[in-house]
Amino acid sequence: MFAADALVIQAAPVPLHPNEPENRALGRLVYRGGLVLTASHGEFGGLSDLNVSPDGRGLLAISDRGHWVDGELLYDAQGRVAGIAKGRLGTLLDFYGKPLRGLAGDAEALAVYPDGSALVSFERRHRLWLYPPSDPPFIHPPRAVPLPRRAAEMPENGGIEGLLRLAGGRLFALSEELMDGRDTVGWIGDGITWDELRYRAGRDFKPTGLAQFPPGTRHPGDVLVLERRFTVLDGPGARITRLRRSAIRGGAALEGEELAILRQPSTVDNFEGIAIARGPRGETLVYLLSDDNFSMWQRTLLLMFELTP
Repeated sequence: MFAADALVIQAAPVPLHPNEPENRALGRLVYRGGLVLTASHGEFGGLSDLNVSPDGRGLLAISDRGHWVDGELLYDAQGRVAGIAKGRLGTLLDFYGKPLRGLAGDAEALAVYPDGSALVSFERRHRLWLYPPSDPPFIHPPRAVPLPRRAAEMPENGGIEGLLRLAGGRLFALSEELMDGRDTVGWIGDGITWDELRYRAGRDFKPTGLAQFPPGTRHPGDVLVLERRFTVLDGPGARITRLRRSAIRGGAALEGEELAILRQPSTVDNFEGIAIARGPRGETLVYLLSDDNFSMWQRTLLLMFELTP
């Protein structure tokens, strides 16, 4: 068993629209604060998905270098996200309890079960591993969950980026780069058998994250899809759509309702993680997390929004 390292995370506030710092509107979302996250630990970064507890207090993230980060989310008097306390950083383990290294540790998607188990999708070497509940997380070896049959066709760097355990227990997964024409291939299943479906992202966008509305929020059971793009002319961009839970079934051709698009000159980076929580007033909170690729030209951003009526 490997212990977690204490992690001090520095958080600097950032406006949504640097040219209009008082403007908090983004489509159907209202900005509730954002942070640039840094830490002195050499393995902090590359965060590729996150989970936020239903009450908005706990954060858990995974990285594409085989690590995990967790902590307690802090808020200011106006309810804006303000920092992360009690940070920890640890290593994902293989079947033998050994730390994952190199390409074997390219974790891209995270689904947390009600009992605290955590299902992780890896690419490069495509697989799904289910880690048992523990505190700290990920300190016990995982077991394999069978992949959908066509997952073997996914490009090496285009595996399952969207992963979700739906209320009721079914798993919902979207690949990033396995395509049927314009549509991304996805699956819904019980972790043993899978049915295919299709998802149509926005032009030049690819799906990178999934989150389900918890009970007590505005659209309980529905799903948000986070999409990402990068073009030479426009730079990075992100798009958020909503899927009705009743539409997510085998054979479906899904196309979400667009809620927001984030593009330059607004605050945007390589967003890969999305989560939803219920705020103290019953409001629906949406969190976005970016992967800095351990690059000096990119940032780890944690942005928070409220979904409007």
